[in-house]
Amino acid sequence: MSALTRALGRRRVAITAALLTVIVAAVGAGVATAGGRQAGGKITVLSAGDVDHIDPGQAYYSFTYEISYATQRPLLSYRPNSINAIPDLASAMPKYSNGNKTVTVHIRPGVRFSPPVNREVTSADVKYAIERGFASSVANGYAGAYFGDVVGAPAKATKGVPNIKGIQTPNKSTIVFRLKRPDGIFTGSLGLLMTAPVPREYAKQFDDQTTSSYGMHQVATGPYMIKNDSSGNINGVGYKPGQLIDLVRNPNWSAKTSWRPAHADEVLFKEGYQDPTVMTRTILSGSADVNGDSPPPPAELRSIMSNSSEKAQLHFTPAGGSRYVALNTSKPPFNNLDVRQAVATVLDRNAMRLTRGGAIDGRIATHFLDPSFKNQGFVQAGGLGFNPFPSAGFRGNVAKAKALLRQAGFANGMYKGPQVTMVADNSPPGSNTGQVVAADMAKIGFNVKTISVTHSTMYTKYCNVPKNEPNICPNVGWLPDFHEPQAVLDVTFAGNRITPVNNSNWPLLNDPTINKAIAHAKTIVAPQARWAAWGKIDRMVTQSAAAVPWVWENFPSVYSKRVTAAPELWNGGSPDVTFMSVSGS
Repeated sequence: MSALTRALGRRRVAITAALLTVIVAAVGAGVATAGGRQAGGKITVLSAGDVDHIDPGQAYYSFTYEISYATQRPLLSYRPNSINAIPDLASAMPKYSNGNKTVTVHIRPGVRFSPPVNREVTSADVKYAIERGFASSVANGYAGAYFGDVVGAPAKATKGVPNIKGIQTPNKSTIVFRLKRPDGIFTGSLGLLMTAPVPREYAKQFDDQTTSSYGMHQVATGPYMIKNDSSGNINGVGYKPGQLIDLVRNPNWSAKTSWRPAHADEVLFKEGYQDPTVMTRTILSGSADVNGDSPPPPAELRSIMSNSSEKAQLHFTPAGGSRYVALNTSKPPFNNLDVRQAVATVLDRNAMRLTRGGAIDGRIATHFLDPSFKNQGFVQAGGLGFNPFPSAGFRGNVAKAKALLRQAGFANGMYKGPQVTMVADNSPPGSNTGQVVAADMAKIGFNVKTISVTHSTMYTKYCNVPKNEPNICPNVGWLPDFHEPQAVLDVTFAGNRITPVNNSNWPLLNDPTINKAIAHAKTIVAPQARWAAWGKIDRMVTQSAAAVPWVWENFPSVYSKRVTAAPELWNGGSPDVTFMSVSGS
């Protein structure tokens, strides 16, 4: 969550063995069984912005995943200290047959929908959940990317929820996927929220609208649900956009059907904390429990690290993917390769990283597959040695950038075109990053007009909507939906993944050569050959300068002393509230 869109500002870094030990120990502390923790109490999570979409079938922002994985049960999901998907709604891992073109999944008995539906989940509910993602009223951002190979899956969004013949339900506890070809990464897609069950008889009335309002009436299968009224409405009850999301226990959830302990009785997400210093200090004081969507500012990180008492409350989590600057390639000036490469060359990536704390935040990124992928694409892309836009100390090279602009037709090496627009966060650290980008681009003649909005609005109103797309989105990033290179590079850079809404191809890159390479790589089942192909694509995208990666990040989370820490390794360090517990409750 992805994103990050399963996007956010994304994160990852190379870390020392000592720090990794601290991280693993911290995560492990949060995954004890219910017998070792206090039950009850209330957890308060603070965030600057809101979810991207309250509907789990649309959700793609990692902050949204914090909430939706507590209220919904996909076929597969994750423990906090792991990037490996395990059965959740499914009773066992998928079974492959027919040359890996048939995938069979059995679901657990006894899983029930929350009020007002109040019935047992069946395989038909999973089928409907996936199908509704292809409807224009839902417009799921990754439906085509991961379920497009299912026989009968629509090539584009449909009016109304389609019946996909390649998704079959021979009985109430079995769902079968028939694929057009063998798919080496299909198992990973079954851990996405799109597979969390949705009851057709209840949701169809909302999905038949131009834009589905099911999110405001959603039912849950997880241990928590968003507080609602007797009709199932959450709007103004458990969800006040931009203000709060209140999770209460799902009365129909049974611990016998789940491995999630769900210690707390209530989880309150309080939104609108635009000042990250205030957010951090509120948590450290015990008035709240953990940061949800924004990291502590650099000054606070340094202060916490120097305070022996507070240091134990700070947890760094390595996250896959990268944070980057997206340049809109669909219109001038960034439809010109030389202009884009000039920007990639002039950016002071060290100064950008300093806006998030410097080296403590992570390793400066030079391409998109981060070191956590090791020989599963990172090495094949060139590893730490691949850097097509080098500069001393990663501080940018003005002279070389000017040379590229002269090559683009600007005689004196200074951009002389119209003003360009940038949409940036309205609070640190994202606002500071935007200022660095604007100042660096001014060195080669760009006049940047900055529109400042909340982090979630930056995505949902601007960068995720091509018709509203600015020239520059300086603080986007991507967490892979699961640990495969395709999950880093397909939805984000393939031309056929550009969608009118919920778009995650932020540079609107539609390069025929890259598109062809992606289409071919997706047909490769053999792991080594697949990873080699995606490593090559990583190099191609990086050299296109459609997006400029600038940090592989560690995400810092601050926990109050009264709760156990449970950072999600699979979700970029976000807290897993279903594994947190409150002391003394």
